[in-house]
Amino acid sequence: MKSVCAWAAIAAGIVGCGGRQILTPADETDPSAPAAVVAPVDLTQAPTTLALTCDHGIGTIAFVDPCLVGFAFTSAASLGVHEVECQLSTSGHPLVWSFLVALDEVAQHPSTPLISPADFPRSPTSGAVVAVGGRMAGVSSVQGTVTFSRVDPSGRAFIAHLTGTVTWTEPSGATFSCAVDAPFWGAPGGFT
Repeated sequence: MKSVCAWAAIAAGIVGCGGRQILTPADETDPSAPAAVVAPVDLTQAPTTLALTCDHGIGTIAFVDPCLVGFAFTSAASLGVHEVECQLSTSGHPLVWSFLVALDEVAQHPSTPLISPADFPRSPTSGAVVAVGGRMAGVSSVQGTVTFSRVDPSGRAFIAHLTGTVTWTEPSGATFSCAVDAPFWGAPGGFT
C-alpha cells in the first residue's frame, strides 16, 4: 500500500505541473558537452578548410583552416591582443578577413562564446577585394558566434566552432552572403 501511495503522490505531482518536469537551470545544461579547456592544441588534427555556403549563385567557397594568429601587439613574448588572419582557399591564398582577439581574456573564460562583430573588432587589413566565385568582392562583415573548445594563448592557437554569416561587398555596392557552421581553428602566424 505504501508503494501505491508513493506512486500516486508522484503522479499527482506530475499532473499538478501539467505533466511536465520542472527543470532547474543546472538540469538545462548539456552534461555531455565538455567544458572548454586551456591547453596545448594539436594542430596536426586541424581541418584544411572552413567551408562557407553562399547565395546568389556563388556556391561553396572556403577559407584556409586554421586561420593564423599573430604575435601580441604589446610584445612577441607576452599575451594580449592578437590579429587573426583568414585566407581564401584559392590560388595565392589572399587574405580576406582579419580581426582582433584577446586570447588572454578568452583563456580566463574559455567556455564563454564570443559574438562577432562585437567581440572581434576588424583589423585594418580586413576586407581586401578578391575574386570570389567569379565576382570581385571583399568581406564587409561577419556576424555569428565563436564557441571555443580549446585555447592555448601562449602557443597562439585555438579550436573553436564558427556559426554565422559572412557578408561580401562588391565594388558596385552589391552584396552576397555566405553561411558558415564549421570547425574554426587558429594556428601561430609569423606576424604582429
